[in-house]
Amino acid sequence: GAAGMMHANGFALPPGRFQSVAASCIMAIAIAATNGCAGRPEPAAEAGRTAGVDGASQMAPAMPQAVRDTLLDGAMAVLGRLEGYDEASAFSQVFDRLNQWSHGVAMGSPAAAGAWHLDPLVESLPAELRPLASAESLGSSVFDGADDVRALRDQRWLADIAATARGDAIDDVDVARNLFDWTVRSLAIGSDPPMVPTAANPGSRWFLPGEVLLSGRASPAQRAWIFLELLRHAGLDGVMLATGDAAKGTLRPWIPAVVSGGEAYLFDPAYGMPIPGPGGDGIATARQAAADPSILRGMSVADRAYPLQAADVASLTVLVPATNVNLARRMHLLDEHLAGKRKIDLVIEAGDLGARALAALPGEPGAGRVRLWEFPWETLRRRSSPPAVAAARAELAPMALQLEESGWGEDSARRVVRPLYAGRVREFRGDLDGPEGAKVAYLMARPSNQQIAEALKRLPPEQADAARRLYESMKQDATYWLGVLTLAEGEYETAIDYLGRMTLEAAPDGPWTDAARLNLARAKAALGQTAAAVELLRADPSPQRFGSRLLSDRIEKKSR
Repeated sequence: GAAGMMHANGFALPPGRFQSVAASCIMAIAIAATNGCAGRPEPAAEAGRTAGVDGASQMAPAMPQAVRDTLLDGAMAVLGRLEGYDEASAFSQVFDRLNQWSHGVAMGSPAAAGAWHLDPLVESLPAELRPLASAESLGSSVFDGADDVRALRDQRWLADIAATARGDAIDDVDVARNLFDWTVRSLAIGSDPPMVPTAANPGSRWFLPGEVLLSGRASPAQRAWIFLELLRHAGLDGVMLATGDAAKGTLRPWIPAVVSGGEAYLFDPAYGMPIPGPGGDGIATARQAAADPSILRGMSVADRAYPLQAADVASLTVLVPATNVNLARRMHLLDEHLAGKRKIDLVIEAGDLGARALAALPGEPGAGRVRLWEFPWETLRRRSSPPAVAAARAELAPMALQLEESGWGEDSARRVVRPLYAGRVREFRGDLDGPEGAKVAYLMARPSNQQIAEALKRLPPEQADAARRLYESMKQDATYWLGVLTLAEGEYETAIDYLGRMTLEAAPDGPWTDAARLNLARAKAALGQTAAAVELLRADPSPQRFGSRLLSDRIEKKSR
């Protein structure tokens, strides 16, 4: 993948695109690995966090519409192109513009004029999570300089992904299938954090949605959360379902469901597949799973029965995936004014969504069968814990690695970029090809061994070791993500080269081994290489292994 050459898989990388890495950049990354990372910038100054006027009754008189539009467009434009900014300064810009905008919003806005109310479902949260949903914090009209801006960044990315990952599908269930397929393909499965933390298994990777997307790794609970977020941005209703009884302390989150046409369609992120409908056709609904024992029984493999059976899903509870981002007054106010290219669906009317979902489930609606899903709130509570901070810092450190590149054509000015971070953000937007596409960024994140060695000569040994590890991580990440990207494009031979030769063979015990194996199986199955795909799936040791075995059986049966 060296500059000035045709890459082995056909991506042209023009001469001069990659320059030697400046020693100062390497040292900055070594510091970043210890003190922070690009995925989670330091909060804005406390003075900035509390500045502004709170409450609609105290808001300044409306400023001209053109001025307000310019402020909002400017804020959202920055969030849409974060790879071109220093993220900390970008957050500060967005924070300033949003609060100026909110102070000038016309008093006629329903959210500003008092139509907003605290959603009653916040009362369903346990005592330890309730402070995150207080009337004071959710009722504020002032944007927070760190958490709110970061949340809007994440929502911008999710909206972009939903717009591209839905493909050409029109039917709700088809759209949902495509979004789920993106989730499973793009987020390598792990087991941390758990769906419900315990003293014995507290978890450490309590990542926010944007951090999950950047890392490309997720537990089943995180996959479910991302999937539900994508559904909302695609205009679909999605909820988590739970078995058991909250009043008896036996409530257990299960899987996400898409609500459409009065039915709740079931998707299992731990198995990496939708639950098949009767006879293995289509996607099962909750009512079908409760009425037909063969549906959930069909999710069993020889030595492991599926953990739930028909009787377990006869009376389900709806868990609405709404957080402070979806419930706060300021987000409702912002949602009213986001349209066109800046459109982001922020608001969840939790009670209404819960009622629609409950009406699509088997059994009679009962009191207490609609609640807020605790996992996202648990993430907000635990994200600042030392284990979570350390996990994010280590996992996202390669995102901050900077390289110097020269411009294209007549623009010969050099600039410093974060190629891995740029590749991720551009991929989220669907900007894949061309000089400003994700492919070029990922290829830039794969400097040659000689280029790395030259750069490391400038550093003391103790810094060189840390920098070398970061380079190795960056190259492994970029290689794997090129494989996932080309797989999604249907470039199966290219995907096989990245996922097989350049990932599995190059690093058999690397960080992407399990995920590469699963996506390699997808590529081989698409090319009709059934035996190879089945072998890869049956070798899967990951938390998705039972779903992989089911998929291997179905691929093998279909090929006969």
